[in-house]
Amino acid sequence: MTKYFLILLNLIILVSHSSAQTDFNNYTTFRSAGEIPEDFTKQTFDKIKDGMDTDMKELKGSQKKVFLEGTNYAIDEILHSGLVIYGDPITKYIDRVADKLLRKDADLKSKIRFYTIKSNAANAFSTDQGIVFVTTGLIAQLTSEAQLAFILAHEISHYTDKHVIETFDLSTGNDLRHYDRINKLSQHSKDNELEADKMGIALYHAAGYAQSEVLTTYDVLMYSYLPFDELTFPKNYFNTAQIFVPELLFPIKNYPIQAIEDYDDENSSHPNIKKRREAAENEISALSNWGNALQFQGDDLFIEVRNIARFESVRCDILDAKFGDALYSIFLLEKDYPNSSYLKRMKAHVWLNLMVYKSENLSAKVLDKTSELEGESAALHYFLKKLNRDGVMTLALRQVYDLHKAYPEDQEISAIFNRIIKDLATNDKFKIESYSKKQFFEAASDFESYKMDTLKTSANDTGTKYDRIKNKKNADNPQNFDSTKFYLYGLVDVLIESEFTELYNTHKSKEQQKIKDLEQYNSLSKREKNKIDLKKESEQYNIGLKEIIVVEPMVISYRRGQVDNVKSEKLETNFSLAIEEAAQSSGVITHNIDSRTLQTRGTQGYNERSTLISLLDQLAQEDELDVFPVDFQLLKGIQNDFGTKKVMFSLVEHAYYPNISFSGIFTSILFYPALLVYIPVGILTGSNTEINVLILDLENGTIDNGINYYFKDAPKKMQLGAHMYDIFKKFSSTTNN
Repeated sequence: MTKYFLILLNLIILVSHSSAQTDFNNYTTFRSAGEIPEDFTKQTFDKIKDGMDTDMKELKGSQKKVFLEGTNYAIDEILHSGLVIYGDPITKYIDRVADKLLRKDADLKSKIRFYTIKSNAANAFSTDQGIVFVTTGLIAQLTSEAQLAFILAHEISHYTDKHVIETFDLSTGNDLRHYDRINKLSQHSKDNELEADKMGIALYHAAGYAQSEVLTTYDVLMYSYLPFDELTFPKNYFNTAQIFVPELLFPIKNYPIQAIEDYDDENSSHPNIKKRREAAENEISALSNWGNALQFQGDDLFIEVRNIARFESVRCDILDAKFGDALYSIFLLEKDYPNSSYLKRMKAHVWLNLMVYKSENLSAKVLDKTSELEGESAALHYFLKKLNRDGVMTLALRQVYDLHKAYPEDQEISAIFNRIIKDLATNDKFKIESYSKKQFFEAASDFESYKMDTLKTSANDTGTKYDRIKNKKNADNPQNFDSTKFYLYGLVDVLIESEFTELYNTHKSKEQQKIKDLEQYNSLSKREKNKIDLKKESEQYNIGLKEIIVVEPMVISYRRGQVDNVKSEKLETNFSLAIEEAAQSSGVITHNIDSRTLQTRGTQGYNERSTLISLLDQLAQEDELDVFPVDFQLLKGIQNDFGTKKVMFSLVEHAYYPNISFSGIFTSILFYPALLVYIPVGILTGSNTEINVLILDLENGTIDNGINYYFKDAPKKMQLGAHMYDIFKKFSSTTNN
């Protein structure tokens, strides 16, 4: 009976997997699901307190507190970064692989939790608290479940052997920021790495996975900085019936892959791949009775999970402003999913961003240097790097216009199309009159005919001087044809299409009116300008705010130049309460998304918070630019759920530097009664606090308003509340009041 029961159970699992297949043609970024784990809701100082009650023989005295504070705040910063996902298909898949590895050690399995990080960095790391993080970037690179099993076995070995404690730098304490903390938690000594490989191989072997996949995992690690596949990028990729991009704009030479196994690892925390591979080969040869399993959960499920990670890589690249990488990944995924609406939307995002960065002369920040190119994706990166401003503007409009015409009901693509036209209408470098009324091959044919007609009189020899100057600028003139300026012949149908012309003229008129208003302002006297400036300043914050989503504030308290994490966390709770009370007093309705509401709103609140933090991260990439939100649809959903498009982010920074000097103390001693006054005053005036508030508009993904206050006082709840009340009163006022 037991045998048949297990067979039936496996069939049920397989059916449940197959019935929950991801629809990649209608994909949306995956989010957390199920009950929110305590790791996300429990206060960090409570975790530290619980840790202090546990036996940690490896640490003595104050070392234990330093370690617990340093690691717990580092972990919680990652958990609340908006990047970590739980209860999703990838995390569940990882958890089932861990079940297979630890099927004989239920106690150990109960102590370890697995979470997925949305990041294209191919990484996995464990913590002393029993959390193992795996990135989508790593999953996207794998070729089998067995490779994931070996990586997890390696991380589990780090945990069981307490490698985090061994390598934690106690001298740094908690004075580390977000990305430094991730790196710190994922770095171990060379001996630790080799030991984790050795123990991991034994655990992997016992689970019945194939011997061959251990060594191929090192290939994954060595080449993980490259895209998830290596396919030739076709030079005719952008060509359609309406536009032709000459091959001469792509590189002639190939860009070889530079990665080597035997690199110099003297200054690296990890031994090089060659050393790890050789050590692994010795361990493999010492074991017998190897299994042959590559995919215990089946090929289809592995490919589905890996595809989820690969689809996510596009979004991650856009958030990280790696637009060339995103476009290459779209090209790779289109081969299997040519009708994916998600890929088409992401392509529209990429071209809008490329145009915005190029127009602002910031493309060097987001496009790879030619000297750093490697592999098959180099051809695309080279092309984007060499493409001039006019070429980028033309291809962006061409690509998004075609997408909009193919999917007219898609709100996201339509919004991006409208945004592109608005940007072009306000860009004085985009001139419709410079474009030809002929397509590329028609213009090329006319040019060839012009060359062959030796009897034809040159346009330079006829007409007036001004006619000849105009002819040199006329793209329709056959003698001016230049194949490198392919873009001049790529918008023939677009520029005469009614929807484009109406939108373009509307935005152009608004821009021209702004120019007229500015000219009129500049013609005013200094006194008249000051009057207008004062009125604008008084009306700046009067946006008539009635209702707003308040995202968990950030509070950073410094003492002696270092972050006091415990105090910061407690101040954050006080500030959240102060915001809520100040809003109520000023008549503003707030919808709070913070650690307190996570316990009641659960996973829905966590997902909302993650989406909003991603928007803030995207805006922070380049504060000079007006970016378009990559999570357009999710933000629309949040707006509809809460009934408001306004979101508030806030930051409080507090630093304590006692205002006491040696000379002051010396002088006070000379006049003894003054000493009794000087010391307390110096201590009390040592606090410096700054409040920063940003109001975002979900409808267009832009910063609506911002304000900051600075005061020399401790950030007590009463003071914070008074300032927040003042802020809410300003924002809730209208220009008519």
